[in-house]
Amino acid sequence: LLHPGSTRHYQARKNARSGYIAQAADSDWREWLPETVINRWFYRLEKWRAERSATTYPISIDICNSGGKFGQAIPQPQLVLRKGFPKGTWEWQMHMYGAALYWHLASTPGEAVAEIKPDMLKGKAVLEVCCMRGGGARYLAEVTGCSEYVATDDSEENIELCSKLHAPLPSSLRFETADAMGLAEKYPAASFDTVLCVEASAEFADQAAFIKGVAHVLRPGGLLLLCDAYTPSALRATLDAMKVEDIKEEVCIDIGRWVRATGLSPVEFGEHHSLGGVAPTTYLRILARKA
Repeated sequence: LLHPGSTRHYQARKNARSGYIAQAADSDWREWLPETVINRWFYRLEKWRAERSATTYPISIDICNSGGKFGQAIPQPQLVLRKGFPKGTWEWQMHMYGAALYWHLASTPGEAVAEIKPDMLKGKAVLEVCCMRGGGARYLAEVTGCSEYVATDDSEENIELCSKLHAPLPSSLRFETADAMGLAEKYPAASFDTVLCVEASAEFADQAAFIKGVAHVLRPGGLLLLCDAYTPSALRATLDAMKVEDIKEEVCIDIGRWVRATGLSPVEFGEHHSLGGVAPTTYLRILARKA
């Protein structure tokens, strides 16, 4: 758990059951050791190369994330396999494991992976930030029982593609163009019960602006659900911004072992924390609640 302090810094501590958990600390001197600096440099280089060399996902793929193997069946898998991908193919894995990551984020209220709450979003108004091709949004709109699901992306091209790929849309789902750093300008105050973002938030240039917008659109008691590979600095910026906006983190847990198990991530991220250094990133699931 995260403990309050006058100055907020974060490091990872080992939890025997669940992996690494972000923990407040005065400082983490290992961040500046040679091993850490080298790890961070290689991570950034690998990510840059992956971004430069990656081709656009084929049009058949509409759930585009690293996925997760959580050892549980997802509800109504036929919804993500409607294109008839043969079992075990790359396309099959992208959709099945990608949907599993969405379902895990939307149905897991605590630290334990196995303790799910299928109706966590039932009857809720949900805003997704950076939905890309919208396959995860359509899946959650159909299986969670949410009253409204607004999936957004800052790319008009992505939103146009979403509308084509998923027509006809479920009655609860709509796709809209929106800037992650401009949510307050796009939507009225207290208009959503949940804000969700899959594998995008750690790269936002202005975490304070993003979290400020989240605080604006969330109703009191509303949830912020995030998962991504966070660097220590990105994690600090995110959690500090939450504190300013009175959004309290309830879960900040490493799920990297389940994400890496899919083999779908284009960038290697590890948890090789040691006395000689800390890992460049930790793949975290964050659940936070607006006061």
